[in-house]
Amino acid sequence: MTTQERILAFFEEKGIKGIDPETDLFKGGYVNSLFALEIVMYLEKEFKIKMKNKDITEKNFKTVTKIAETVERYL
Repeated sequence: MTTQERILAFFEEKGIKGIDPETDLFKGGYVNSLFALEIVMYLEKEFKIKMKNKDITEKNFKTVTKIAETVERYL
């Protein structure tokens, strides 16, 4: 399973269906600041990484593709 697929599966587990890797998560109302923190906690645990504060930005969390690219820089 790819990084993108694992992240999409997390969103589905949280009841967020019908998004694709390029869906704008903020404009679509899928992610708010509280849920963004939950995503960070998931990513750190799932991928065994420790994200730096400078990488936790709206730009890096705008789409599943951007989230996956950010995670893959740590792997």
